[in-house]
Amino acid sequence: MTAWRGRSDPLRLMGRRLILVALATLVIFVSGAAWNIYRKDKEAAQLREQAETQLADLEERQARLTEDYEKLKTERGLEAALREQYAVGAAGEELIIIVEPERPEPVQATSSVLQWIKDVFSHW
Repeated sequence: MTAWRGRSDPLRLMGRRLILVALATLVIFVSGAAWNIYRKDKEAAQLREQAETQLADLEERQARLTEDYEKLKTERGLEAALREQYAVGAAGEELIIIVEPERPEPVQATSSVLQWIKDVFSHW
């Protein structure tokens, strides 16, 4: 009977309940912390994926820029870039010769009335 009485002692029951409440509180805090770690891990994975995508884009862009720079170092590449930028040649055209248009001789203005009369009546 004394063994039974020791188990149902109110002080002992209260201690057990306090320990259970403390354990439940600890479990709640630990699960909240675990959930927070899970969310941060998921967010970090997304940010890492975005950063890797940006890195791949930048590497591709750097490769293109390096290629364009190497092309522009040559005369042929420079000419091709100018043709493309200013649309001065057909596709596949290898050589373009730009010819300056002939300039007409400048007309001299005459202020002389006599010269005008000679010009008008020169046909007669």
